[in-house]
Amino acid sequence: MSWTGYITYCLLVAAGGGALLWWMRQRISAAQAKRTVGLKKVRQFDAVDTESPVEDQDGEARERGLESIETRFNMMRRVLLPALSVLLLVVLVIPLLRGAPSTLLSLLVAVAAVVTGIAARPLLENLMAGVIISFSQPIRIGDTVLVDGFFGTIENISLTHTTLKVWDWRRYMVPNHHMLAKELVNYSIIDRYQWAYVEFWVSPASDLDSVRAIAIASARASRNFAGYEDPRFWVMEMGKEGIRCWIAAWADTPSAAWQLSHDIRTELTRRFRETGISTHGFEHRWRPSEPMTPPNNLAHAQH
Repeated sequence: MSWTGYITYCLLVAAGGGALLWWMRQRISAAQAKRTVGLKKVRQFDAVDTESPVEDQDGEARERGLESIETRFNMMRRVLLPALSVLLLVVLVIPLLRGAPSTLLSLLVAVAAVVTGIAARPLLENLMAGVIISFSQPIRIGDTVLVDGFFGTIENISLTHTTLKVWDWRRYMVPNHHMLAKELVNYSIIDRYQWAYVEFWVSPASDLDSVRAIAIASARASRNFAGYEDPRFWVMEMGKEGIRCWIAAWADTPSAAWQLSHDIRTELTRRFRETGISTHGFEHRWRPSEPMTPPNNLAHAQH
């Protein structure tokens, strides 16, 4: 290649690379702004509403989340943009290496690949997974999720790992490349409303009209009931040992849904005892179409 051709080649690569770097910087800034606005809209950062030793737990969680977002996207700028710059330099140098022995070049590339694969593979896997999670958003800070049987909220997403704040305030740390490959339930990926329901059994001799009235009244009695529509009652199964029933009602958040299920079970137990209705085998579910594995140490209540 002549020097004139090489200079033209360098100018084209530099123009294309500059445009790519500018586009990448804009994308990172836009994604950071979007995550920041979304986090500020989150009202609660706990899977189960509690009075904690922390005076302003939601405020502190929001501050940690905003700091995490800023740190993560700053790291992207410090890692991705220089990496792209190095790649552009390599592309610029390639025409100058045509005169070098091909055996030497192959050896250098092979050694670099082996060293990188052995020494930096875990780091690179987690970094790439962190970038993918940041842009594809299968999870976000403040989301309520179920991961590996742990029910909690996403507290932090760094470039290398994700922190899940479990409902009992333990922290479950997952490397990002594992998190990206996991199947999980995200209760707030689109919205935070929950269709909570309680499953229970009554005696075959029970008056179903009375059971229905008690079940609906039990759901309505909870302060966590969101009255978008009346609670719904269904008879799900009729067996020789009992009748399986569901009572379902809306809640505004996953935390409120968890508490609503508890309130319904408690009120059902009290009213059934008062009226003499025989029952057994209570348990709660959130999604009728997807039976949920109970969170760790949060087994379904049995009465």
